[in-house]
This record gives sequence, C-alpha cells and structure tokens, in this order.
Amino acid sequence: MERVKSLPCWDCKEVSVRPLKELVEELHLGEGRTNQNFIVEGDGSQRYFVRMGADLPFYGVSRAREQAAARAAEAAGIGPAVRHTEPDIMVVDFVEGSRALTEADLHQAGQEGPGSSLLRSVAATLRRLHEIPVPKEMEAFLAQIGGVGWGGPHLEKWLRYAEEERYSRLPLLSGLRELIEQLNLAAGPMGPNKFCHFDLLADNLVLKKDTILLVDFEYSAPGQPLMDLAVLAMGCSLTAAEERALLSAYLAVDASEAELRQFQALRVLAALRETFWGVTAELSKSSALSMEEAVNYTDMSLGVATVRTGRTGSR
Repeated sequence: MERVKSLPCWDCKEVSVRPLKELVEELHLGEGRTNQNFIVEGDGSQRYFVRMGADLPFYGVSRAREQAAARAAEAAGIGPAVRHTEPDIMVVDFVEGSRALTEADLHQAGQEGPGSSLLRSVAATLRRLHEIPVPKEMEAFLAQIGGVGWGGPHLEKWLRYAEEERYSRLPLLSGLRELIEQLNLAAGPMGPNKFCHFDLLADNLVLKKDTILLVDFEYSAPGQPLMDLAVLAMGCSLTAAEERALLSAYLAVDASEAELRQFQALRVLAALRETFWGVTAELSKSSALSMEEAVNYTDMSLGVATVRTGRTGSR
C-alpha cells in the first residue's frame, strides 16, 4: 500500500488507501483474481480505484493493452476516467453513486423481457463498446495469436498452452479441436472483428442511475460482438428465456430461432473459454486461486460446457 500512497498523481499530502477486499460488501464491487485492487481517498470527496498487477503471459494479459482499452472506453463514455498509469498500475475515478450489477439483477431483468430498463441500458453500452475503434495494442495481440474462430484469441492461446503442456488431469484435449470446429460452423460466418470486453461478469458492469459503465478490461481483444453476450449469459447462468431477452435487447429486435441456435453454440464456446482459463490457472499456478479452487473452477466450467454441447447437438 505504500507504493499506492507514493504515486505522483495525488493532489493532496495524505491519502487513505484500503484494499478492496475490505470494502467489497460496502461498495457492492467484485474482487479481481489476477491483480490487487485498492480504494484511495484524499482530502476531498473524490475517491479513486487503483489496480495493481504485472503482465500475465500465460493468460494473455498485458497491462499496456488493458490500459489502452480502458482509455478507449473512457473516451467513448462507457468507462471511468483514467487518471494515471504505470506499467503495472492504473488509477481510475471511483464512480460515486454506483454499484456493480449482480447475477440476480440480470436474472430479474431477463425475466422482465427485452423491454427491461436494465437490459436496455446494458445493450446500449455493449453496442457502444462494439463500435469503438480497436486500439492498436489489441490488434497486435490478435496478430500474435493468428487465426481464431468465434471463441476469440484467448481461447486459442489457452488451448495451445494446454496442448503444449500435455494437460491430462481431465481428458479434455482429445477431439476438442473437432468440437470447436463444429461449434464455429454452427455459429456461422463471422463478421468484422470489433472491440470486445470478453470478461463480462455481472460485477464488471457498473450501474449509475440508468447508465451502465464497464470496468476490468484485462481480457479485451478484437472479436465477435455476440461472443461478448454469450460470455455474459454464461457467467450469469441465464435461462433460455433470459438469454433470449438479452439477445433481443442487444439486437433491438426479437431474436430469431436461427439467432438463438447460433447463440447456443456461442454459449458452449464461452464455457470452454472459462474451462481453459481454469486449466491455465492449474498449469501456471499464477492466479489468486489455490490449486483446489482452480481445479474446481475447471470442473464446474467443463460441466456447463458439456451440458450445453448436448443441447447444440455437437459431438
């Protein structure tokens, strides 16, 4: 915390620094699994959110890319203001009067249907996100990974890592490339790559009045916009009716049966992304999760992917 206190961006002599984990319930925010987070308060009423973390090569996390994404989101009006950056630190405004969404919020909104005010706000922010010009740092990451499908560059990176390390705790790798190819075919032709968040957990969506802001851009990359929605639907365990409402709100028209079938394939790919995030945590031992937690996360995500694969008819 001393390093946070000594940052040159503070405009007062003394600042108060508290780890986010002490304030999670009070501020209704989520905790990071791959970084340290702090809340800083100075002499005035303004508070700041500080993220501290090194690059994580195994996960494909670059802090320079994360910072570029956060600045682009700020410029588009869908992210908090970035006040200071260093190679392993980013300081942003704490959004006063806000709270992170919960999975319960999104379930309730989904049950209300695509006309839900919350779903409309979420959809408007995601459409704006996907219209942001892709920063060069994100383009460079995609070029480094090479050709990828609907699952995006991180799924491909994590899968390659598992293959290189000959991951064997679970029989995941046999036939997996064929399954992913089937899912890509089921999802259909891809459009131009857009700016995607790729980590749309409920607590990375911050509600202030009737506006949604996005935070935590460490997995941002060029990709297919509907994959962002699939990640959100998967992370919140939305029901079929709730995901129909989410998709319809985003499209601003009732989702067709063909679009819903496409979305089912994307939900499987989203679950596979989380599965191989867990595999990467197991193999690299470089997240805040214990080995037991990483194993449980892999197993849970694989269970979701297996159930969803059966629904798509893929084998």
